[in-house]
Amino acid sequence: MAAACSANSISEVATNSLRAKIALVTGASRGIGRAIALELARNGATVALNCNSDLANSEEVAARIHAMGSECSLVQGDLAGKEDARRVVGSVLDQFERLDILVNNAGITRDYTLWKTIDEKCESAISVNLKGTCYCTTAALPAMVEQKYGRIINIVPAVGGTSAYAQAIYAASRDGIITFAKCIALEYARYNITVNSIVPGYTATEMAGAMPQEVLEKICAKMPLPRLADPEEIAKAVVFLARDASYMTGSTINLNGELEMF
Repeated sequence: MAAACSANSISEVATNSLRAKIALVTGASRGIGRAIALELARNGATVALNCNSDLANSEEVAARIHAMGSECSLVQGDLAGKEDARRVVGSVLDQFERLDILVNNAGITRDYTLWKTIDEKCESAISVNLKGTCYCTTAALPAMVEQKYGRIINIVPAVGGTSAYAQAIYAASRDGIITFAKCIALEYARYNITVNSIVPGYTATEMAGAMPQEVLEKICAKMPLPRLADPEEIAKAVVFLARDASYMTGSTINLNGELEMF
């Protein structure tokens, strides 16, 4: 499913720092993905929004982008399947004839100790988190190679790279993304394509809001920066990688209040 929208009115004025750039943000209906899509649009990019099933929230994001004066597109698809993932990327390329920025943000969590984790839950975490990133990236790379330009940015939760109770499969799927990014960065640097990862910590999204308040307070109390991140802080790091970090590739930005220190 694809639906286009263009702007008539302006309530938030977009800048021109990413003007003429086409961006695809996966998992853009809420939370960090929503903030990234809005920040890219605010900086002048044309943004394609991907969601799996949350059309209502995605349409609200599209309306916000529309009101800024930026063009956008909404493309529904389940990125756990390679055919759907490639269709999503192909739809963006068909509509805009290029893809400059790919933000692999879509992901799911599975909170189970390993002996309780059934095969289906293992498969879903690996498929959405790791395979979905691989499928979208490999679908976008031919166009980026042809245009000699690309910015691929992966959003990796902070459990990646650390140990966490009941997170074995989830952590493994997300750690794979960081290694994948480093390898792709090495392979495609000669085509002016950069590939980097951002590791957010606990962020003020609906997912964190569902956690017990006392648990969040204990987590924050142990952090050198004792608070949750704002989704907009993650989004601004994405804009930095997309716009300013032309000499940065294969890198991982830990934007998590030094969560890994405890």
